[in-house]
Amino acid sequence: MRKNYGAKPFSYPQPVFIIAAYDENGLPNAMNAAWGGISEMKEISICISEGHKTTVNILKRKAFTVSMAEVGQVVACDYVGIVSGNKVTDKFA
Repeated sequence: MRKNYGAKPFSYPQPVFIIAAYDENGLPNAMNAAWGGISEMKEISICISEGHKTTVNILKRKAFTVSMAEVGQVVACDYVGIVSGNKVTDKFA
């Protein structure tokens, strides 16, 4: 059944947000953020937990990037979403 929610800034279909940050040694890490969306016309909101390596890197370096993927990058997006930076040192290798 179809439901009309009216004109709202929903990001649907839900984009894949890939968040990346460098650690204190300059090694990059990326994660797939499942909880994110458009919160205002010029900003996005992303919820990430303290346990992620990327979160630790963001708090240390005070910098990060957010990218949205397209269908041609589904394998890479799955990889950074499944493999933990806490267990694999260099996810970009």
